[in-house]
Amino acid sequence: MKQNKYQIKSKNITNYSEETSSISNISYEIENANNNNLNSSKINRQVSNLKRNNKFPSNLEYINSYTDPNTGTTSTAFLNKDTGKVTVGMAGTNVHGNQLKNTLNPFNFVKDKQEAIDARGSLQDFVADANIGLTTVTDKDTHFKNTQQFIKDIKKDYDIDTITGHSLGGRDAIIIGASNDIDNVVAYNPAPLTVKDIRTFIKGPLSSFSDKEKDEYIELFIKNYDGNILRIVSDKDELNGIVKNTQYVSAGNEMVIKNGKGHSMIGFLGKREQREIKAELEKLKDYQDANNKSFVAAKKQTSNKLQQIDILKASMGQVSGGALSSSQQKLLEFLTALSLAEILSQMIEKEMQQLRKMYADREKLFEKNWEDVQESGREIGKHLSNGEVVGALDAGSVNENKLVTMPHSKISNKLTQLTNVSSQYDTYVLKIKTSINEIVAKDQSLASQIGDLV
Repeated sequence: MKQNKYQIKSKNITNYSEETSSISNISYEIENANNNNLNSSKINRQVSNLKRNNKFPSNLEYINSYTDPNTGTTSTAFLNKDTGKVTVGMAGTNVHGNQLKNTLNPFNFVKDKQEAIDARGSLQDFVADANIGLTTVTDKDTHFKNTQQFIKDIKKDYDIDTITGHSLGGRDAIIIGASNDIDNVVAYNPAPLTVKDIRTFIKGPLSSFSDKEKDEYIELFIKNYDGNILRIVSDKDELNGIVKNTQYVSAGNEMVIKNGKGHSMIGFLGKREQREIKAELEKLKDYQDANNKSFVAAKKQTSNKLQQIDILKASMGQVSGGALSSSQQKLLEFLTALSLAEILSQMIEKEMQQLRKMYADREKLFEKNWEDVQESGREIGKHLSNGEVVGALDAGSVNENKLVTMPHSKISNKLTQLTNVSSQYDTYVLKIKTSINEIVAKDQSLASQIGDLV
């Protein structure tokens, strides 16, 4: 009997839905389509139909997807036609309850091939989930080998700006995003990178030196990533509620949506949730847009200055008959260096202004996160005193130092580093100007030629 081809469902996505939440959601459906042997053109056709029916953002164009047959990990790439940038979605734990039940039923003697494939995919995801408690997964693990290649292939033709995912897919998005220098990671109710105490409890003495090495590697790996990681969490997420009481490792900033909803990705597609998500992501976009505009303006200004220097060089050559004096050559070199140094100094100053603004918002968020965590702790342990709640949170490596003090310190150090770099450029600019003044003091004819280049 011929089976009907799989139909991709939008599941509450509309043409106005925010990009990352739309892609995180539909990634599950793309995985189902891959497991049902729909080729790329058929998937593209179905996504186009959803857009025509206002069930998917019209500016997102399906490019390609890959489901690893060994691990069940699925990555899906969409091009934003407005920006020319690509967002990759990572599917999380894809539960096929009926298929699992039918396939594993020993009294079901007529096994459906497609149900078996779907059930296998669910089991692969369950294994990956369980692995979080057993070991620390890094970007170097064979689990990600084929997925990493898919990302590299996409990057050959496109600029991947963002990677997103939900649950296990959120965890994968953080690891894949950081290892491929993708600027933005948006993870919805993500699984932690690892849970140390569960691993120790399960494995006991077998929890090896290798595990500790991987713990150190993943923490340093995340620390060295200079992109933006935002974890968007619903306040009643069951996974997050459990993880908060363990010694876990995660990454980035956390945004809690107090919507009373649980772990499901669909909970982020409501009007209120979409409004809050768009507002938060818009802050980051404003910062990036300001930096891009600053870069474009600086590039134009530098180009104009260098053109003026080229004109000056040509003029000097005409007057001297082609050969330039050593003073003229040095002057041109200093003018070129000055143009570049001044522009870099201006860009650093503008970036510092943007960072101060963004960090001011982040500092408020750190305080709010700590307040939210304590509130959640009080709800869970209603019989405990406030001190006992804080103590219990601290036992799970969740404390004010980790959520507030350390991020504050990190921000302060970053700003100090930028201030030091800015001071170095200012000193360098001053030295160049001094050298130029020394040259023109000895040759007044050069002073009239350089005009407003200094």
